[in-house]
Amino acid sequence: MTPSRRILAFLLFALLVGLVPCSAADAPRTCQDCHSKVRQAAAPATAHKPLLDGKCQWCHKPHGAANVNLLHEGGGRALCALCHKGFKQAASERPAHRFESKGECGACHGAHDTGRKLLLRKDAQELCLSCHADIKARTTSAHPHPATDDCLACHQPHPSATRNLLKAGVPGQCDTCHDLAGLSKTHGGFPLKAEACATCHNPHGGPAKGLLRDRVHAPFAPGSCADCHAPAAGGAVKLAKAVPELCLDCHGPLPGPGVQHQPAKDGDCLTCHRPHAGDAKGLLTAPPQELCASCHTDLAKGKSLHPPFRDGACMDCHRPHDSKEKALLTAPAKQLCLTCHEDLVKGKSQHAPAAQGDCLACHEAHASATAPVLKQPGETLCATCHKGVAKGEVAHAPAKKGQCLACHTPHASDSAKLIKGGELAACGACHEKIVKRKVLHAPVKNGQCSACHTPHGGALAKLLKDDTEKLCTTCHGDLMKGDAKHQPATGKRGCLACHDPHGGDQAKFLKRDQPEGCYACHTRKDRFQVVHSPVNDGQCSSCHSPHSGSGPALLASPKIQETCATCHDLADEALGRKHLTSSLAKVDCLGCHEPHTSTKKGLILKGAHPPFLESCGNCHTAPASGAKLPAGTPRLDQPVPQLCQGCHADLEPKAGATQHQPFKGGECLSCHRPHASKSESLLEKPGSQVCLTCHEKAEAPKGGWAHKPYLDGSCRDCHAPHQTETPHLLRQKTLDLCLTCHTTIATAVKSKHAHQPAASGECLSCHGAHTGKLAKGLLQPVEELCVSCHDAGDLRKAHKGYPVSAKDCATCHDPHGSNNDGMLKATAHPPVAEGGCSTCHAEPTSAKPFATSEAMPGLCFNCHDGVAAAAKKAFPHPPVANGECTACHTPHASSRPSLLAGNPRDLCLQCHDGLREEANKAVSRHKPVMDGQCAMCHTAHGGDAKGFPRGEVQTLCLSCHKDKRAGHPVANHPTSGRTIKATGKPLSCLSCHQPHFSKSPKLLAVSGCDACHS
Repeated sequence: MTPSRRILAFLLFALLVGLVPCSAADAPRTCQDCHSKVRQAAAPATAHKPLLDGKCQWCHKPHGAANVNLLHEGGGRALCALCHKGFKQAASERPAHRFESKGECGACHGAHDTGRKLLLRKDAQELCLSCHADIKARTTSAHPHPATDDCLACHQPHPSATRNLLKAGVPGQCDTCHDLAGLSKTHGGFPLKAEACATCHNPHGGPAKGLLRDRVHAPFAPGSCADCHAPAAGGAVKLAKAVPELCLDCHGPLPGPGVQHQPAKDGDCLTCHRPHAGDAKGLLTAPPQELCASCHTDLAKGKSLHPPFRDGACMDCHRPHDSKEKALLTAPAKQLCLTCHEDLVKGKSQHAPAAQGDCLACHEAHASATAPVLKQPGETLCATCHKGVAKGEVAHAPAKKGQCLACHTPHASDSAKLIKGGELAACGACHEKIVKRKVLHAPVKNGQCSACHTPHGGALAKLLKDDTEKLCTTCHGDLMKGDAKHQPATGKRGCLACHDPHGGDQAKFLKRDQPEGCYACHTRKDRFQVVHSPVNDGQCSSCHSPHSGSGPALLASPKIQETCATCHDLADEALGRKHLTSSLAKVDCLGCHEPHTSTKKGLILKGAHPPFLESCGNCHTAPASGAKLPAGTPRLDQPVPQLCQGCHADLEPKAGATQHQPFKGGECLSCHRPHASKSESLLEKPGSQVCLTCHEKAEAPKGGWAHKPYLDGSCRDCHAPHQTETPHLLRQKTLDLCLTCHTTIATAVKSKHAHQPAASGECLSCHGAHTGKLAKGLLQPVEELCVSCHDAGDLRKAHKGYPVSAKDCATCHDPHGSNNDGMLKATAHPPVAEGGCSTCHAEPTSAKPFATSEAMPGLCFNCHDGVAAAAKKAFPHPPVANGECTACHTPHASSRPSLLAGNPRDLCLQCHDGLREEANKAVSRHKPVMDGQCAMCHTAHGGDAKGFPRGEVQTLCLSCHKDKRAGHPVANHPTSGRTIKATGKPLSCLSCHQPHFSKSPKLLAVSGCDACHS
């Protein structure tokens, strides 16, 4: 049976089973099966009716085993209103009970059964007073309202058409119990209005008899209504005088001089005050915050509130009627703010606005969107005065973000510039790791970060005030007074190469202690057979000054003997006998000894004179035992050079030889050390440096020429050091010596037509030996040099009458030799080789004999038909199109094929110089390009396609890369014959590869397969 048939059979079986009648045991389960305790606890007198009727689904959605209380309509008022339709709030009704309007029926009512009527969570009175705590206090006062035992006697529990959810509203509620006409007798006979009851009486209770409000107008308290009112007549209530005159009889004179509150100024006393009684101080009609806000509606804008304003304590700052200060302030602004904020301006350094009492320069008086009651966010507020603080390319992060209070206190500080707790504490809050190091730099330790750093912004990294070297030397200038400076101290990183600028765990806050810090730059010196004690102990500073010094190699003393004398007693006789002299203070210790390590005992230099290693007595006369040591240099057994020749017999002067002057004069020690040296052959200085002590090195002229061995200081490549059979101490005859390097010329001088001076080794007749002003060291310009031997008349005759004596002969002739007649270069222009100069030039007798008979490229096209045709192609080579044939070719002769004017690679790059830069940045480079074989892929003069390739791209590439004809880069991958959907271009090698250079391996032009395949 197939899988689909099995599934169909299973579904039919399930359907048939579903049609079988269920037994009683299989009856559907009800809510009570799981929630039995809820139903069992329900009392018929108080339980929710749907629960009693088993209609759980009226309120709940079925939820199986999810154990989530899924209520219809999301629960709350919307759900309850489905049944309790009478409680829906009508458009004409006032706002409902707070919880009911929020849909929070469950705040007062339970869901299933609470044991109380109406499913109340508490007894009605207790439930109401659990929220209305202010009313609860009045129900327990000396004179509570009789009805306070039952809130619902006067109030509706849900929405009401009247204020305060009153059942009868105002007027109406009071006269449901009280006879207003009868009460007139107790109110001086004045007629009463039901809506006015609450103006004098508290509806819930209070400490005063008659439920009078907490504060009563003095005439009203004893019932002296006639003090203010005229006798009642005709049912009208009239004042004895008009307001404000009536009020001023007792409270005058108001308002006083200065700034006046507008209602007081206008005499509108009852705008703010009740005439008979009230709960607020001063018989105010409402709490101060509410009362003041009824007129000053614009003050409460913002989340950040001034505490007195927030708490309704307007009178803490303002006088109610008049003031000598603006805005009715109770005192001058500075004095007023300090009554609460006196501690904010304590400190040596004070913010100018705070010191001057101009608090409102930064703060709003009442409310603001930004805490603490700021006029603007901190980043903009500070910038209104402190403009351009974070100047410079590098900004301090807090300053850039406007977080000024991260470092500064806004009002006052015991530290300068309002810095929080001083610079160390303020900076350390962020730079914690810096201030917790064991050894701290004095400015850090003393909290003077600003000694080195600008606090807000600057031009240098790390907010430094100046370059590291200049910054450090302002304090540590004495460390750099020596003539020789430690390279790191003067380098790019300066002092920071060795030191941490803030501190560290090492003494003098070195990044690494000696000697590891020194070995970061200097080759390790403590791993050899014999190690100098200070090196072994890692005490480099025992001999060297770490910053600058007056001696070589930053030695602490100007003379090496003085440095050595700090450990070695130079007057010690035993030490003197080892050195055969009592004058060690005058001896150059480094003439024999290595300063750090050596493979030889006594730290003897690597290049030691063998007799010196064996015994000083081989050359010197040793004093007898007990004899006094001689002062000065120890006496030699024989004078130099006889002493030297005793061993160096091969250096016996030869008769007739050219001898080096010091050698000839027996001055061996002019060049060689007698005991030991770091240089080969015991030379006083390495390589050619010893030569330059006598032979001053002449610098090559700017734009001139210098012989490479001379530039490299390799004097002995050409010259013998002692004696030789050839002049100038040359190692070989001139020609043989020159040809050891100039191998290409060797072929020329052996050719059929060799230039006589070159063939006879007279190289110096044309070239300088060491330096010269002209290229290739020529002694004169070519046109002058050639005619110094060749007669101008003869030259003219040989060149068909053309005056060639003023021209550069080397444009046609090889100066050293050639197999061609007349020493013409290997490739000669046919008219030149045939002597047909007039083919291209004017007649030799004309005024301008060297002028061409026709301008290029027409002149060249007369013979070179193929080039003429290339110039007409769709893409001609620009030099061809512009007639600049000589940009690439010489017109007469060349040592290269096709009369090329130079190396093909250099020729191409003189225009395509961008390829040179690409090559420097590239990861992979096409070999023909690097080898200068541009013509392998491109035709030289032009073509029908851009870049004038020699053929179709694919064919051209595969002529070398035959193995990439198919299945590249992976099996079955095509390399042509397709169109790439992403680009609409045909697939070729250049779809994936660059032709010249690439920043990716294998000349790839794409980063991955997704360039074509999505």
